[in-house]
Amino acid sequence: MKKALFIFIFLSFCQFTYCQQDSSELFTINQIIIEGNFKTKPQMITRELSFEEGQIYQRYQLDSMFIWDKNRIYNTNLFNEVSIDLVNTTNGSTDVKITVEERWYFYPFPIFRLVDRNFNDWWVNRDRDLSRVNYGIKLTQFNFRGRGEMLRLWLQTGFETALNVQYRIPYIDKKQRNGLLISSSFFETKNVPVITRENIRRFTSSETDVLRRAYRTSVRHSYRSSFYSFHLTTLGHIRLDVADTVARINENYLGDGRTQQQHLWLGYRFVWDKRNNRNYPTSGEWYRVGLFKHGLGIYNDGVNFWRARLGLTKYWTFKDNFFLVTNLSGLSTFPAKDRSYFNYYSIGFLTEVLRGYDLRIIEASSYVLQRNEFKHQLFGRKYNISKVMPLRQFRTFPITVYGKIYFDQGYAVGYPDYDGSDLLTDQYLYSYGTGLDLVLVNDITFRFELSRTAQNETFFFINILSLF
Repeated sequence: MKKALFIFIFLSFCQFTYCQQDSSELFTINQIIIEGNFKTKPQMITRELSFEEGQIYQRYQLDSMFIWDKNRIYNTNLFNEVSIDLVNTTNGSTDVKITVEERWYFYPFPIFRLVDRNFNDWWVNRDRDLSRVNYGIKLTQFNFRGRGEMLRLWLQTGFETALNVQYRIPYIDKKQRNGLLISSSFFETKNVPVITRENIRRFTSSETDVLRRAYRTSVRHSYRSSFYSFHLTTLGHIRLDVADTVARINENYLGDGRTQQQHLWLGYRFVWDKRNNRNYPTSGEWYRVGLFKHGLGIYNDGVNFWRARLGLTKYWTFKDNFFLVTNLSGLSTFPAKDRSYFNYYSIGFLTEVLRGYDLRIIEASSYVLQRNEFKHQLFGRKYNISKVMPLRQFRTFPITVYGKIYFDQGYAVGYPDYDGSDLLTDQYLYSYGTGLDLVLVNDITFRFELSRTAQNETFFFINILSLF
C-alpha cells in the first residue's frame, strides 16, 4: 500500500513538473500559415494577432494569446469558425496555422419589419396593425474587396419610405489604425408620432400628404489605438421638414411652431471592447463613454444642447456553463429646458430598455440604468445541414439555448414642464423576471422574457435583439 502510494505521488509530481516545463518551453515562430480565406486578405487576420513571425514565446504565452486572438478574428464578423494551432513543431521552433471558415458576404435581404419600437409595442399598443410594416430590399456587401469593408444600400417603402447608403472602411492607412464610416439617408412618411401621452407615442396620419421628411448625413473617423480601444469622432448633419398639420397638433414638435429644423452635430466616443463574442458575449468587458454637441452655431433653429453617454458592461463565465453579466448605462443632456419634442431622448429604444417596460417609452433629459442577468446554457449544438444546404457558408446551423433570471433598475429625470412621460419619470423603477435566449446562426438572438415591474404588472415579451 505504501509502495503504491509512493508511486502515485511520484508520478503526480513528475506530471506536474512536466506540465510546468512544457508550459514554459520556448518556441520560435517560423511562419504563420492561413487557410480558408478564399476572399479575405491575410492582413485582415494578421492585424488581430498578438504574436509575430521570428519572435520567441513561452508555451503558456501562446496558449493565452491564441484564445484572445481567436476571439478578435471571430469578432471581425467575417468568419463562421476560427481555429489557431501549432504545427510543424521541432527543436524549439514551430509554425502557427490559422484556419478560418468564411461567412457569406453578399446579402440581398428582403425588408419586412415593423415600424414600431419592438414586437410587443406593435402587438399591444398598435393592435397588430399590419399596415405598420416597412418592406423593400437591403443590399449589403460585407468584406468588400476582401478588406473588411462594408457597402450597404437600403431601399424601403410601406409605412415609411427610406433610402440609405453606407460605406465602412476599417482602415485607410498602412498601420491599419484609421478607418472611416460614411452614411447618408433620406426618410419620408405619412404617419408621424406627434405627441406622447401616458408614455405611449400618439401618431397622426394622412392618406395623401407627406407629413415628415428627414435628411441625415454623417462621417465618422475611427482610430484603433490598441487591440481593444477605439476612438470615434463623428460629424453629422440633420435636416427635418414637417407638414403644418404636425406643427398645429404639437407646436413644440420642432419648437415654436416651426416646420423645418436642421443642425450640425459633433461627437466623440471612446470604446474599450474586450468581449469574447460581440454579438452574444459571455466573458470580457465593454466600456463606452461619449460627449456630443448638437448645434454648432451655423443654423438658428433652436438646437443647442450637449449630450453625454456612459456604458459599462462586465461579463463573467463560471463552471458548468453558468454566466453573469452586469451593466450600468446612463445619459445626460443639458440644458434640459427649451428642447423640442423631436430632440427628446428616451428609455425604450433598442438596448436602452428596462425589461418589463417594453410597452412604454420614458422620455428623460437624464437617466441611469443598472441591469443584471444570471444565466445557464441549457442546450448547445451545431447541426450539419449540408444535405439540404448547397451553400458552403451555411452548412453548419448552430442552436444554443440559455435559461436566465434578471433584475433591472433605473431612474429617469423628466423634461421641465412636460407631462408625456410623467407616469414613470422622477421615481425609482425596477423589474425582475426569468426567460430564455435562443441564439442561432450568426448569433441572431430571440429573447423570451416574463417580467414583473415596480408597478406590480406582469408581462411576457418577445424581442429579437441581444440586450448586452
